[in-house]
Amino acid sequence: MNKNVPKRKLYLRLITASLIMSGIWQTNLYADNNTDIVRHQAIAQARAGQLDIAIQLLQKLHLNYPDDAAVTSDLIVLLRLAHKNTDIIQLTQTTPVSVIADYAVIPWAGAFRDEKDFRKAQAILVERRAKLGIKAQILYAAITLELGQTELAIAALPTETYPGLDADDFAKMAYVYRMAGNPTAALRLASIALARSPQYPAAVHEQVLSLSSIGAASMARSMAAQYPDFFTASELDYLQAEQTALAARNAAQEKQRLDNQGQYALSNVPLKQALRELDDNLIKFANDDSLLLRTRYDRIFVLRSMGMMQASIDEFSALKEPAPSYVRRAAADAYLQLHQPETAVTLYEDVIKANPNADVETYLGLYFAYVESEHYNDAERILTHLDKTTPAWHNDQAAHVERLENWERIDVDDQLAMDAIYRHQGQLAQQRIDNLVARAPRSDSLINTKATIERWRGLPLKAMETTKLAVMYAPDNRDTLVNLANNARDLEDYATWGERITALHQMFPDDNSVQIKNSYAQWLDRDRFSISSEYIYGTSRGNATNAVKGNQDQTLITTLYSPWTQNGWRGFLQQQYQSADYDTGSVNYNRVGVGAEWRWDRKRAWALLSDDQLTGNNVGIAGGWSQWLNDHWQYSISGDSYDTATPLLAKQAGLSGKSLSTRLTWRENEARSAYLNLSVLAISDGNKRYDLDAGFSQRLWANAHHITTGGIDIFAEHNTQPGGVYFNPANTQSVALRLEHEWLTWRRYERSFTQYFKLTAGMGQQTDFGSFPVASAYYEHRWAVSRTWEFHYGIGWSSQSYDGQNEQRTYGLIGFSGVF
Repeated sequence: MNKNVPKRKLYLRLITASLIMSGIWQTNLYADNNTDIVRHQAIAQARAGQLDIAIQLLQKLHLNYPDDAAVTSDLIVLLRLAHKNTDIIQLTQTTPVSVIADYAVIPWAGAFRDEKDFRKAQAILVERRAKLGIKAQILYAAITLELGQTELAIAALPTETYPGLDADDFAKMAYVYRMAGNPTAALRLASIALARSPQYPAAVHEQVLSLSSIGAASMARSMAAQYPDFFTASELDYLQAEQTALAARNAAQEKQRLDNQGQYALSNVPLKQALRELDDNLIKFANDDSLLLRTRYDRIFVLRSMGMMQASIDEFSALKEPAPSYVRRAAADAYLQLHQPETAVTLYEDVIKANPNADVETYLGLYFAYVESEHYNDAERILTHLDKTTPAWHNDQAAHVERLENWERIDVDDQLAMDAIYRHQGQLAQQRIDNLVARAPRSDSLINTKATIERWRGLPLKAMETTKLAVMYAPDNRDTLVNLANNARDLEDYATWGERITALHQMFPDDNSVQIKNSYAQWLDRDRFSISSEYIYGTSRGNATNAVKGNQDQTLITTLYSPWTQNGWRGFLQQQYQSADYDTGSVNYNRVGVGAEWRWDRKRAWALLSDDQLTGNNVGIAGGWSQWLNDHWQYSISGDSYDTATPLLAKQAGLSGKSLSTRLTWRENEARSAYLNLSVLAISDGNKRYDLDAGFSQRLWANAHHITTGGIDIFAEHNTQPGGVYFNPANTQSVALRLEHEWLTWRRYERSFTQYFKLTAGMGQQTDFGSFPVASAYYEHRWAVSRTWEFHYGIGWSSQSYDGQNEQRTYGLIGFSGVF
């Protein structure tokens, strides 16, 4: 350790102090007079500052008297003062500890300690430390600590009130406590040392390093700048690295504070400054592997905090050795944000294994990594652990003390509500979040979660009312802004949606979440062409030789849409093809039309002009209107002057039909709904066909990958002129129970594979032919190949009686849709 005194004066001071303490002036009882004279000459040379000459005298004497313990002991002291540790080690390779004089034991142990041979140093002191006094005891504690025996080292130290302790003793005790991981105690001991000897170098040294260890890196760096000679260049660099690391941590906290205040444009400014300091340190510490690695660690943390996830991962991947927990945690966050959840899971698990008491945010990171890996059972295990181990109050068990609320508990409860909606258990999610908001009505975080759940349950008006409460408390909060944008989308207020989601994308350009990234992409989709198409092919058997729906029936409907205009209009081209084989021959027609659609504020209007294969024959005009009255009720009405629902056999006979229909839909939420359809088809032979459809659906069971729904469907039809060239009974009715199941078999973010099953069974009745069973089955695969493109295919079967004869139909279906 360098001192702020000239080197020569330093030697003289150390020599005088050591010789007085050691008793080297005493006459050696076991040496002759010549030996004694040479020893005194060496001492005189050392006192005069001629340390090298003194050592040479004693070394010559040692060659003549190698077994003289006094000469060896004197030489150890002088070699130690000259910092010739290796000479001491070589000198004493075979020397028993017991023969060395007491005054030389501490210098001897110090030499081995400085050369990192802590076991030898400890062995020198272990038997004689009590006899040598408190300084030997403190040195023994320091060496024992450096051997990794922390508890033994602390036990070896004297108490602070031990009589006779000087500033150097307190400074060395401070070192032991600091290196043992108790910088607070070290700081206290260093302060005592400085009170006894102001500006004592070793005490200043320990005070500065202890301040740095407790997080006061800026203060430590400032104090060290006042005493640069008390520190090595390496230590000064270390203090700078600590100060920069503290600045990085503070910058991350400042970002969170600014984000909570909605000051997103400013939130990365402190982090950018920290990153600049780290980049400077990369250059400055280029020759110090330890500090260089520490700087790289802190850069990974800062890059992740700034949202530069790919850069953070690139830096982390370049590391050649295991990184500390805070670095692995930052990398895990980055991998999760970049949709690499499996890698994130491994890192989060490593961090938690190293520290099972990791904070809630780390556990939630692992939870989300499991969710995004589709491992919901593991995710549930993590959330259950947090639920059990995160108390509502920090000091719930303390008596007569005001309880402090644990804000991490709110995060856990919040996620418990969201977890239920992830598992398609909307009612449970609603109950949980409603209870939380009732208990914390001013929490903008909980209010925004409530709005999100309501929106996901298909209740956008209710969600918007909830979001307005969040606006009152946190108008600039990110979650509030997201809810305002996506509520506007679901309410079909497209101008507001576009304005808000574009602003959010500009504020968070690197955001990779569904809430912003996908919503913004959906907004951009409105400027693109899109298409949908579906083809059905069926075969029928039974019902004598003339199936009602025909045999080898085919239907193809394809619609090409233009981009949307700013005021909610788009055009479309539509092609509809139908054909079937009958005993009387094949029937087919191909309708081609052009239309326009308007959609805004949950209202929809459309119109279509079509004819047969662009021939100008059988021109038809169709149109419709629908509107949501609130979150639960929707009505629609439509009409067609040339309805393609007219039976094909009627078409073969030259007949056509005009239709008018209306539909009423009730939807309580995502789990319960009902419908009612009324329509009339006026066929040109004078017959009017009245149809009524009604049904009810109830979700029966659901989890993250499965949804089972049950329902009942009722159908009734009446024809005013029964009979004719097509199947046309006076009255037909049916009632059937329905069971549907969706199995999300595989998902990888925007890509997924879903299997869909549907079974129906019931009874039908036809005038003059009595009752009969009806049944159907359908199985379908649905593939989402990207965010904008999907295709599906399926196979179905149905059984129904017509005029008392059973007809069974098997059909296949294939379709796709997407945005160009």
